[in-house]
Amino acid sequence: MTAVRNPIFAMRGGSKSFNGNWVVEGVDLQIFPNEIVGIAGENGAGKSTTLKMIAGIHSPNGGEMELFGKPFKPLRYTQAVEAGISMVFQEQALIPSLSVYENIFLSLEVNFTNRLALVDRKAMIAHSERHLKDLGLAHIDPRRRTSDYAFHDRQMIEIAKAFALAEYFHIDHPIILLDEPTAAIGEREVRLLFDSIRQFRARASFVLITHRLSEYIELCDRIYVFKDGRNVGEFAGERISEQNLHMAMVGRIRDEEYFKEKRQLDVTEAPIVISANGLEGDNVRNVSFDVRKGEIVGLGGLVGCGKEAVGRAVVGFDPFPAAGTVEVNGKVLPLRRRGKAAIANGVGFVPKERKTEGIVPYMSVEANISLASLPLVSRLTGIISAARERSLAQKHVNGLRIRCSGPTQLCQFLSGGNQQKVVLAKWLARGVQVLVLDNPTRGVDVGAKEEIYSVLRDLTDQGAAILLISDDLLELIGLSNRILVMRDGEIQFERDAPANDKPTEQELVRHMV
Repeated sequence: MTAVRNPIFAMRGGSKSFNGNWVVEGVDLQIFPNEIVGIAGENGAGKSTTLKMIAGIHSPNGGEMELFGKPFKPLRYTQAVEAGISMVFQEQALIPSLSVYENIFLSLEVNFTNRLALVDRKAMIAHSERHLKDLGLAHIDPRRRTSDYAFHDRQMIEIAKAFALAEYFHIDHPIILLDEPTAAIGEREVRLLFDSIRQFRARASFVLITHRLSEYIELCDRIYVFKDGRNVGEFAGERISEQNLHMAMVGRIRDEEYFKEKRQLDVTEAPIVISANGLEGDNVRNVSFDVRKGEIVGLGGLVGCGKEAVGRAVVGFDPFPAAGTVEVNGKVLPLRRRGKAAIANGVGFVPKERKTEGIVPYMSVEANISLASLPLVSRLTGIISAARERSLAQKHVNGLRIRCSGPTQLCQFLSGGNQQKVVLAKWLARGVQVLVLDNPTRGVDVGAKEEIYSVLRDLTDQGAAILLISDDLLELIGLSNRILVMRDGEIQFERDAPANDKPTEQELVRHMV
């Protein structure tokens, strides 16, 4: 007779609304000991909001929760942490100017006081150091400022923080919520994270949100699928497959090439739109390339190879010690104030960090979309026309299927993927000729990715030149006409990638390491 398992956490009828707009409604889910649970769904399906209700960040408008068999109603995040639930956030929740150990125990310093009622910094450092080493992060010094470390290292610090807090509060079996933990870290760090999750599941349970279906399949014991804020499916064992998940998420089976490869143009004889020559800067040495009309040039390499810095150099995005030349349609952009000149010459930039560099969270969707196109929505007096701005925004909200309550909704209340669509819409509204994309589908679900890929093909049909910087090898291969691989700040390999002769991942990786 099979023993009955009892969940350590349960949500029944969980619901949450913002300004009368229901984001999550009637959600039921359970978490059992020693299991890894996935929550899948398109952007805006309510995944992150559900995690934030569990973590005490959002108070539910309806339903009930239980933790370890008792009613659970956290009023704030610290209460959830003390009860045994920690969260690793999609957008990093670290303060760059503080040291690593100060970030790990931020707001909990009172728990590290000595007999003189002074904060025991040595104890905090010792706790932090041990957990960093346990996760294979001995290279991270807890005494150093968090800003000294690269983005992927800061992401791993968040993981270590969750484990350290669970132990400190004497939680025998903590629950750790992972909201897009792999979105901005390299393949090595992903493997390290997954190995750590498997190792620690002997005394913890995990809930995972990721935009990569392959990660759900590889890691999860059970997967809940959300759509429009509701549970629409639960999968376990042999029922966990990419096709089942995709069908439940978007209600359709992929019936065409995921990367729209059949729409890839032959640009062999097309004119050059943008040309970079001899770019030099932080971890970048003598980088040169051209992008033709209607072409997508992919730029790949391991984390820290310099590819992101190349994109920022092209568009003049600070900070970057500018050197080398950039030409758009034969016109040389100046070294000083290159950003302003790039925009004036039809260059747009979708940065990796959408929340801090791509949007203004406390402005509306329509205000963000019109930011790069103010002359289009202004009267002769220079005053913005609300009607023009709304019309422009609504066009792109509809075209990109941006899920929001309307153009007046603040961007801070959108899901990460819909915020990314707003960034893209900002440049589409301006009608750019050149688009530099730095990991444009980071944190974007499979359905939204297909929509963005279609938009990119539409742009190339219209003659746009696209420089695509991506950590996703399949994306790089599927979308690009040509692929440049960087290592140690230099281009090490160039490969044509026509639709009928795509390189393999292995071929590219050989030149990255």
